Amino acid sequence: VLPVQQCFGLIFAERFASLDITATQTSLILHLNGTITCSLGLISGPMMKRFAFRKVAYFGSLTVVLGICAAAFAMSLPTLIVTYCIIIGVGQGIIFPATSLAMNTYFRRKRNIAMGFSVTMTGLGPILMPLLIDVLLENYATTGTLLILAGIATHSVVGASLLKPFEEIEKQVISTNKAAEVSEKLNGARIEATSDDNETQPLKSSVQCRLINEDSVPEERRQSGCPLENGKAEERSALRIEPKESASVLRKIARNLDLDLLRDNRYLAIVLGMGISLVAEANFNAMIPFVLAELASLDRTSIATVMSIQAAADIAGRLCVPLLAQKAGWTCRNLYMVSLLGSTLGRTILSTWGTSYIVVIAVSLIVGLAKGTKAVFQALIIPDYVPLERLPSASGIQMVCNGILSISVGPIIGVVHDVRNSYVGALYFTSLLSMSCVFLWLISGLWTSCGKLLENTPPERENSRVTV
Repeated sequence: VLPVQQCFGLIFAERFASLDITATQTSLILHLNGTITCSLGLISGPMMKRFAFRKVAYFGSLTVVLGICAAAFAMSLPTLIVTYCIIIGVGQGIIFPATSLAMNTYFRRKRNIAMGFSVTMTGLGPILMPLLIDVLLENYATTGTLLILAGIATHSVVGASLLKPFEEIEKQVISTNKAAEVSEKLNGARIEATSDDNETQPLKSSVQCRLINEDSVPEERRQSGCPLENGKAEERSALRIEPKESASVLRKIARNLDLDLLRDNRYLAIVLGMGISLVAEANFNAMIPFVLAELASLDRTSIATVMSIQAAADIAGRLCVPLLAQKAGWTCRNLYMVSLLGSTLGRTILSTWGTSYIVVIAVSLIVGLAKGTKAVFQALIIPDYVPLERLPSASGIQMVCNGILSISVGPIIGVVHDVRNSYVGALYFTSLLSMSCVFLWLISGLWTSCGKLLENTPPERENSRVTV
């Protein structure tokens, strides 16, 4: 489902030129898609609490495929908004949180390495896809290219079927361990002397009691007064303390959406900083074909080659940086800020000496490494800060914030281009947005060493990272 988004400028450049779509309108299409994708953050949390993330991923995959097919026949700005922004945006807003939650559910202690390999595999596509899309555009034009990409996106349904809920796997492991334990204890009981028969019966009954169906465990614990796990215990105790008749509708909504996270100033700083920088970086990555065509006067084939080189550097960053970070002990937030500094450096060089093809290649390597680093660690910042049971709500709030910032700040980049009639001013403004995240986090004290971070981690947050 990613090639259409990753190669947005390359796919739609000719169609936008034929429709006389300006840079401001292009930014509007791009960021309206991001806004709709992120606006589903508030419902994605409750949705994944109600349904398994595999079912959510199924629905999101089919919606994206439908949107790509419809976008192939969009020949005006309103139809592009409906197909690319709304339909594809809704599908992406559903499928992305589902896959992210699946990753953070399976891996808790070594998330850096796991996420590094995950985003590395997804980053293999941008190496070949620009070259493939260039060939497809040459032979099938924009409409045929999008239909072929829709067929490729259909394979996401197969990927969604592999997202087996973690609870099912955990139940299978528990039942297997219990069966082995029963067998061992029953064999040991038979070896014992006949005088111990009176002790064997309690043992068997206790073993049988431990084979209770996992679905009835919460009911058993509730009747016996045993504490429930983490967030569930807090939620149920809150419901017991506060009568239903006195709970207002707004309070129920706030509880379901876990809006208490907004009282955490550092969480707000993380969300705002990431939101502003993601708007800037997403705009730059999508507009690269337009930037290179204007500043370096490159043709479509040369632009596709530059994008493939950048994707190769992206893969190198995704593979190498997490391993180095694991040994150096750097936190996800620190490396995210380093990636923003790298991309800002690349844009500054491009806006100053972007007329040389050699400089463009060097910038693509710098930006690719920064993009790969950012891709790995931006998905780990929120999971490393909040407990796992609050992760769906925290990610949902972040997505909503990203959507609001995308539609309010993103089109300004296109306006800067149209006013200055050049992408140089737009590149400087984009770098200013990225650096605002670095300044905000420095002021908030979020540049923290690994040892200090572990010392300040609350006990419940540490417990949430224990490997099952």
